[in-house]
Amino acid sequence: MDDEELDSLLGEALAPPEGPADRGFVLRVERSVAEEERYRKWRAALLRQLATEALALAAVGGSFAFIARVPAIEAALTAAPGLIWAALVLLLLVWALVRGRGNLLA
Repeated sequence: MDDEELDSLLGEALAPPEGPADRGFVLRVERSVAEEERYRKWRAALLRQLATEALALAAVGGSFAFIARVPAIEAALTAAPGLIWAALVLLLLVWALVRGRGNLLA
């Protein structure tokens, strides 16, 4: 027996059986592809939302810094430094209400 005959014999012995595809395997692969596509769309939407909210937060922070430079407000913040934290918490609550998320801590 030469190498070609041995390769042919091994090929026939080790080849998968002929027949229809395994339906369970095909369904798992199709489900995996669908889940990957759904995840890709979810991730793209999440990144868009994150970028939008980061820009909004930067705008609010810039506005707050600009307003804090008004002499009357600057004097009030200098006299009561804890006032800034109350203002920021109030701003966070207003933002949460505007966004429509009543479950802020959830």
